[in-house]
Amino acid sequence: MSHARPWQRGFTLVELLIASALGALVVLTAGEVLVTSRAIERADRAEAQQLDAVHLALTLMARSVRQAGYPGCHPAGRHSLISADDDLLQPVVSIRDGLTLRWMRREGHARVMEAPTRSDRLALDRRHGIAPGSPVMVANRRGPDCVVFRHAGDDPAVLNRGPGLNGINQRPARGYRPLGEAIEILVPARTEYYLDTAVGGGRLSLFRRRRANSGHREELVVGVESLSITAGIDTSGDGAVDRWVGGDADLSGATVAAVRMRLQAQSVDVATTAALRNNRP
Repeated sequence: MSHARPWQRGFTLVELLIASALGALVVLTAGEVLVTSRAIERADRAEAQQLDAVHLALTLMARSVRQAGYPGCHPAGRHSLISADDDLLQPVVSIRDGLTLRWMRREGHARVMEAPTRSDRLALDRRHGIAPGSPVMVANRRGPDCVVFRHAGDDPAVLNRGPGLNGINQRPARGYRPLGEAIEILVPARTEYYLDTAVGGGRLSLFRRRRANSGHREELVVGVESLSITAGIDTSGDGAVDRWVGGDADLSGATVAAVRMRLQAQSVDVATTAALRNNRP
């Protein structure tokens, strides 16, 4: 009759149960570590994407700020046929309910037929695309002069700076200033940045609305918690900021030299400052 040697004895049931429990514990722990690490990775990736989106939004806002107040031509050569109470660039900056900026945007170039002309009708070599009654600026490309008026006609190839049927433009006492052959056409531009409910609902988003984009709003950053805007006012006329104002300050007639913008989104908090171009052509 054979007897098992001591070194040939197998595991007992208790030992197998303990080993199985320890193995299961190791697997569960490893799984939890993997799940946690992936959750941290996703959170880091989401935060990085949010940070990139906020930086891009602030870059767009700073670009708009730098254009704000651009008059289209040298202020000394600017002549307006529109009522003095209807300044297209006032206020240049508004910080009520977000940030609103105004400037003159280049629409294109054209040639005036039979130039130089003092006529109220400017026949062009191309279609201009300006709707009747819309404000427009025509600037000499080879001179300092420009004129601002509301298009008083409906001919797509003629800009009309006359009074029109309803007197929408003033008739200059000394006659219309001559315009050379090559001109530049500019139109008022306005861009708004504001917070509103996200397209998907539940959160706030930063939106942009541009007049040049038919007023359609664009969702820039989802999940924005706050947008803070302060304006730097130049009271001495030297182009530098003398004081900062925020909130619902009325900036009509004020000379805004710079704008501070701050966006907060979850754990992201970024700010930047941009100077206005103002009356610098």
